[in-house]
Amino acid sequence: MQAIAGEENFYQLYFQEPGRAEAELEADPRRAMAMLLYSLSGDARPEEQWKFRFPKSMKFIDTGVVPKQLPPWLSEADLDFFAGELKGAGFRGGLNWYRNTERNWELTPFLDGAKLRQPALFVAGSEDCVGKMVPGRFQMAGAFTPNYPRRRPLDAAGTPGRSESIANRISAQLVTGPTYGR
Repeated sequence: MQAIAGEENFYQLYFQEPGRAEAELEADPRRAMAMLLYSLSGDARPEEQWKFRFPKSMKFIDTGVVPKQLPPWLSEADLDFFAGELKGAGFRGGLNWYRNTERNWELTPFLDGAKLRQPALFVAGSEDCVGKMVPGRFQMAGAFTPNYPRRRPLDAAGTPGRSESIANRISAQLVTGPTYGR
């Protein structure tokens, strides 16, 4: 993770200090969710996209933007619901997952070098922000999944709603035939 960060913050490292990201996100859960959902989507313009690496002087809450107008797939009612749930539950549970990545590796040494041999799909779009972190990510997946038929992102996918319909079509093809979404 430090190699990805370089001289900047990397979001997973930023999350390691308990309380820091929680304080930012829980100060205004509605703003936090609007920023995350929009900036992580394929609808955000390049300058609005979420930054997984960011300057040491920047807070995590400022790594994306809140859109002036919500995209069609995100309603005010959705944001109200998410904010209401997070006011009670907080963000700590999700952030704790990142705080345990080293422990997860320690608990699963038997998986080192394991391969997923059944037919498998990893569906992501060309605008998928997490996918952009690792160049060559689709080709690398083939080393661990020899029956992984699709080794490229889906064009123009990465927007909620549109991505789900594409994923459903590809999943159905996995079950019904050998084309695997081609």
